[in-house]
Amino acid sequence: MFIIIGTRLFAWGSEMSPQSYRCGACGAFTQFIEKTAMRFLTVFFIVPVIPISGKKLLMECPRCKTRYERG
Repeated sequence: MFIIIGTRLFAWGSEMSPQSYRCGACGAFTQFIEKTAMRFLTVFFIVPVIPISGKKLLMECPRCKTRYERG
């Protein structure tokens, strides 16, 4: 039997940012979506098993879905 193990970034949250930003990928000037994310060790690249990183704050463009790490 083979067990395929990988990693995946899981993100959650849907708060709108208080300011508008310009997306570097699509050029849209809009309010971004603030999300929290963690990287997990997964089984079959689907089922999260063990968290392998701390929480990260992300900003996601609502138009093209590009994510930027918030500093």
